Amino acid sequence: MKTVIYYFTGTGNSLAVTRDLVQEIGGDVEAIPIMKLLHQETIAVDADIAGVVYPAWLHHIPPMVEEFIRKALIKSTYIFAVCLFAVKPYNSIFNLNSLLEQKGRKLDAGFSIAMGGKYILLKDLTFSEDENSKRFVQEKVKVKEIAKCIKKRESVGIEGQYDESDKDISEKLIYAHRNVYKVVEKFRQTDDCDMCGICVDVCPRDNLKLTQNKLTWGENCDYCLACLHWCPKSAIQNGEITPKSRRHHHPDISISDIIAQK
Repeated sequence: MKTVIYYFTGTGNSLAVTRDLVQEIGGDVEAIPIMKLLHQETIAVDADIAGVVYPAWLHHIPPMVEEFIRKALIKSTYIFAVCLFAVKPYNSIFNLNSLLEQKGRKLDAGFSIAMGGKYILLKDLTFSEDENSKRFVQEKVKVKEIAKCIKKRESVGIEGQYDESDKDISEKLIYAHRNVYKVVEKFRQTDDCDMCGICVDVCPRDNLKLTQNKLTWGENCDYCLACLHWCPKSAIQNGEITPKSRRHHHPDISISDIIAQK
């Protein structure tokens, strides 16, 4: 029985969980980065079991994950998703399920896992090393439970409850980040930048350019913040909060792992 897990990661959390799932599920399991598939007009998803691992994004799902779902031709007989979050998953996984329902499918199982926080634009949602360490330990326990469910192909539905009050917040947050706060316009490099080019390499959308020692961000930014968190000099800032904020990337994931997902 073939299992394929599709993942997107900016700071490594989703890849770490995906690797843990691959190990716990065992057998014929493959992990595929979503970014490698998006150039296709349609994406064949035909393994017996298909899963998606991704981070919650502005109470919704990341644009690249939404694009993947819309392009996917799903023939799998069992579908699961794992949503990673810092504060709470909000309605993210329910929104993903709604996209599947538009295609005549639905999640057989939907799970959420608390991981290290990476959002530092309008507020700082990162955590201390101690708190992150606790979350990483708890993640491995949760993954074992999830893997057991997947191997048995249990239809357990989605964890948690749909929050009606959160229904319109995602749309407002996306609008605010793009049109009010204007995230892309606020990215900047500081004098600490040594022109290493890591930020350019880790950007999943190839949205950064380094020309004559100057970084420029294009309009195709999904706020994954990989550029900001992987900079070894913390030389990328955005607004007033990031200079005072911690940087986060999963300790078991390398820069080359992030680059390889493209």
